[in-house]
Amino acid sequence: MKRWLPLAIIVLVAIAAIVLAERQRIADRPSPQAMLDAAAQSQHDLTRLPNRLDRLSDADEIAIGDEIAARYESEFKTSDTARNAAVETYLRTVGLRVASHARRKLPWKFHYIANPGFVNAFALPGGHIFVGQGLLTLMHSEDALAGVLGHEVSHVDLRHCADRVQNEARLRNLVVIGDLVSLPVEVFLAGYSKDQELEADRDGTTLAVNAGYSPLGILQLFAEFQKLEGSATSGKPGSPVEEAAGLSLQTLSGYFQSHPPAATRIAQVRVLISTNHWPTPPVRPITLPGAK
Repeated sequence: MKRWLPLAIIVLVAIAAIVLAERQRIADRPSPQAMLDAAAQSQHDLTRLPNRLDRLSDADEIAIGDEIAARYESEFKTSDTARNAAVETYLRTVGLRVASHARRKLPWKFHYIANPGFVNAFALPGGHIFVGQGLLTLMHSEDALAGVLGHEVSHVDLRHCADRVQNEARLRNLVVIGDLVSLPVEVFLAGYSKDQELEADRDGTTLAVNAGYSPLGILQLFAEFQKLEGSATSGKPGSPVEEAAGLSLQTLSGYFQSHPPAATRIAQVRVLISTNHWPTPPVRPITLPGAK
């Protein structure tokens, strides 16, 4: 009997430990909402897992972006090449100043879309950034331009563009670089998730501030967006400025559908200014070549 006593004690302790563990697990059972949140997060991680395991190399990403950019540029170039080239040079000057603070060292390139109805900016894989004339019309300062360019640079820097390429490759069963370069530019014009857009706002504004620009610039532009949101919803221009600029309400509607509300973006930047103790110097005027 004495020989079996130690073994019996060990078995009893083990049973007691199991019972206590089960009771603790039941007591800590998550709420239905917590379970849904965990499931959603798991699904999000699973959809991104292949991108993390088989990430595009910088060289492949640059090659894909170069091909798509060349194809798109050939479609929108206009005859006013002298002024367009001057505006593009200005964009490049500001853009490179901002992009120098990005994490990834890529061959950043900045392009001007001379279309007053194009109220948007977008990024392509590998470092191509496009800005429309209609969006520039809404900017009152170079600081606002720096914030927009920082936002688009961040979509590349944070690999949002590269992830979009890989997601599209899986959806379309594309397996080689030669197939990926055929992706339509609309894939990148469509915008990203609200969380990714806010992330690009945070990183992009930080890049602009680190480059010496005032965060007041992007706040001014977001205030303009806030005014235009109502026009895009109603389908009617809200001011003579919008009509004179030839703003496309259809384009604006698409932009606002793919981006967070301006009020949310403004609130986030104000929190960044407060928590990071950013300076808020006066904005500098935007100096677009040929502007009246």
